[in-house]
Amino acid sequence: MRLKTPLLSWSLYDWASSPVPTLHATFIFSVFFTTAVMPEGGSVAWAWMTSAAALLVAIAAPILGRLADQRGSAKTFLGLATILGAAATALLWFIEPDPRFALAALILSGLSIFVMEISFVFYNALLPSVSRPEDYGRASGLAWGLGYAGAIIALAMVLLLFVMPDEPALGITKDKAAHIRVTMCFAALWLLVFSAPLFLFVRSPDPQPRTEPFLAQLRTSVAVAMRIPDMPRFLLARMLFADGLVTLFAFGGIYAAKIFGLTQTMVLVFGIVLNITAGIGAAFGGYADDRFGSTRVIRVSLLALTVLGAVAILAPNQAVFWGAGAALGIFIGPLQSSSRVYVARKAPAEHRASMFGLLMLSGKATSFVGPLLYGIAVASTGTERAGMAIVVILMIAGYVVMPRR
Repeated sequence: MRLKTPLLSWSLYDWASSPVPTLHATFIFSVFFTTAVMPEGGSVAWAWMTSAAALLVAIAAPILGRLADQRGSAKTFLGLATILGAAATALLWFIEPDPRFALAALILSGLSIFVMEISFVFYNALLPSVSRPEDYGRASGLAWGLGYAGAIIALAMVLLLFVMPDEPALGITKDKAAHIRVTMCFAALWLLVFSAPLFLFVRSPDPQPRTEPFLAQLRTSVAVAMRIPDMPRFLLARMLFADGLVTLFAFGGIYAAKIFGLTQTMVLVFGIVLNITAGIGAAFGGYADDRFGSTRVIRVSLLALTVLGAVAILAPNQAVFWGAGAALGIFIGPLQSSSRVYVARKAPAEHRASMFGLLMLSGKATSFVGPLLYGIAVASTGTERAGMAIVVILMIAGYVVMPRR
C-alpha cells in the first residue's frame, strides 16, 4: 500500500474528528455537565440525551447513506456534517456551570453527537476513492491508528494548555470554568483544520443509482445473511457488544468522576492512558486475528472486557479502578477490528458490500439501548455503579451469543 496524497488526506479525517467525541462526550464536557452544570440528575439527563441521539443515528444513517450513494454526494454530505458538528461543539463555549444552561447544553451536545456519528457514514463511503480493494484493511487501519493518535495528542494539549496551568493559555481565565469550556472550541478548530485535506484532495465517488426500494434492499441483505453459517448469530452478538461499547464510551469519564472523585485533570490523564492502551491493543489485535482467527479474538476480548469491567465496578479504590480501566483499552481495539475482519472472511465476495452494510446497521440500530438502560439503572438505584453494570451485562450477552467458529 502506497501512501498517496488522497489516502493520507482521507486518513487524516480520523485524526481530525476523534478529539470531538473524546473531549466532548467522554472525558471533558460530559464530566463538566454532570458535575458542574447539572450536578443533580445530570447523569440521567445525559443518558437520555445520548440515547435519543443514538436512536436518531440508527434511523437516519441507512437513509442518508443510501441517498449519498445514489447522488455520489458523500463528500458534500461529509462537508455539511463536519461544519455542523464543529459549530455545535464550539457553541458549548457558552455553557456556564449553572443549571440554567442545562437544556441548551443537552441540545447542543445531542446535535454534536448525532452529526459526528452520521459523518462516518459518508467518510467510510469515500474509502474506495482512495484505496484499492486489496488495501482496504490497511487503509482503514492507518486511519484508525491516526484517530487514536489524534485523541491522545489533543487530550495532552488541552491538559497542558488549559486544564492544569494556574494561568491557562491564550489569556483564558478559570472564571466560570472558561478553561474547561474553551476545550470545546479547541476540538471544533482541530476538526476544521485537519479535515481540510480531505476536501481538497479526495475525489467524490460516482453516483450509484438504485431502483430497488430501501426496505426491499434491506430484506434481501438479511436473507443473504441468514444463509451464511453463523452470520445471524454474529450480527446479534455484534449488536449487543456494540451497545456495551457505546455505553462505556459515553459514561466512562462520568463514572470515574462520580464514583472515585477524579478531578477533570485526572479524568484527562485517564483518557490519555486509555487511548494509549487501546492503540497498543489495536496494533497487536491484527496480528492475533491473523494467527488465531477473528472468532477467538472477539470471544477472548469480550471475556476480558467482562472481567475487567466487573473489577472496575467493584473497585474499592482509585488504584484498582485505574488498573482495570487501563487494561480495558487493550481489548477494545481488537474487538472492533476483528468484527470487520470476521465479515470480510465469512461473506461471499458478491455479497460482501451488503454484509458490511448489515454490520454497520447492527452497530447502530440499537445503540440507544445501552445509554437508556444506564439512565434507568442510575435513576432507580442512585449510583453510577449500577449503570456501568449494564456494560458488563451486554458484554456477557454478546459472548454467549457469539459463534464459536
